Amino acid sequence: MTKMKYLVIAVLALVFLWSCKDDSDYVIESNPDEFAVLPVAVPVIADGGTFDLTINGNESWIAKLVDSNSSAQDWCTLSETSGTGRKVITITVKPSTSFTKLRSVFIEVTSGSKTLKSKVLQETMVLGEDEVLINGMVWSTKNVGAPGTFASSPDDRGMYYQFNRKIGYPSGLQGDPAPANWPAEYVNEEINWLPENDPSPEGWRVPTTAEMVALWEIGATWVTKEQTGFSTDGMIIGVPASVAKQANKDNLKQLGCLFLPQSGWRNETGAVDRGWLCAVRSGTSLSKTHGGMSLGDSGGYRDVWGWGDGHKVRAAMIRPVKNIQLED
Repeated sequence: MTKMKYLVIAVLALVFLWSCKDDSDYVIESNPDEFAVLPVAVPVIADGGTFDLTINGNESWIAKLVDSNSSAQDWCTLSETSGTGRKVITITVKPSTSFTKLRSVFIEVTSGSKTLKSKVLQETMVLGEDEVLINGMVWSTKNVGAPGTFASSPDDRGMYYQFNRKIGYPSGLQGDPAPANWPAEYVNEEINWLPENDPSPEGWRVPTTAEMVALWEIGATWVTKEQTGFSTDGMIIGVPASVAKQANKDNLKQLGCLFLPQSGWRNETGAVDRGWLCAVRSGTSLSKTHGGMSLGDSGGYRDVWGWGDGHKVRAAMIRPVKNIQLED
């Protein structure tokens, strides 16, 4: 009985020692000559990325993408689509462009008479903290600040920009004189705002005039700082007046609207003018002298296109839109 007791203890001790052994180098490997595709599933976050796909075996193979459920072009690509023997290829997935659809596609690899598949499945987009979805487009809740940056808050006017120019000028109150870097002349051009002159942060752009007008046509309501809790009066756009009357600095995203601060513009001389207006630039050339600008004030004045006051030489705020094409 005593010997049996010691034997049991010895076996248990061996089991314990074996379990403590460093087995990090112990790997079960498949037959290197056997055709296989790994992994069989590739989960992808909304931001996309690059991923390895291992094709095992010693025969020639062909890979292709099949059964995509997305209308986006080339959202998933392969670094190689044919080869011989073992190979690690790269899967590249672009950022998602849908808030509702999980994008998916199969990678079908054929070698001889055998076909194996790996599935790529991508998460949907999620609106950022400072983003609002209106009319199927993602709008920033903030103006453009210095070139390539956002203003600090929705009621920060940011910097003012002349049409099709990337140089920002400081905002200011009515009568604020021209800044030192105000250009001596402005050459009018009958072209839309060019991408290389766009001061919006990376991934964003100046909206077209039609895109901006579409927001104002839904609703453009003057609101006071007492109502909204912002530091200045301004306009709520993108929702009917009945909804705008409920807007404040804490519920814009919930209501699906934007706040544009009272701003005015810098006129031909560079001085801040019409400081009681809300004036925001858009990127469509209307004529040699006029470009998109949407304006409004507390008295009901509205010029959504800019035919009247949208002189290209005048500098005004920019409210950027995300530079993506959303999927259905």
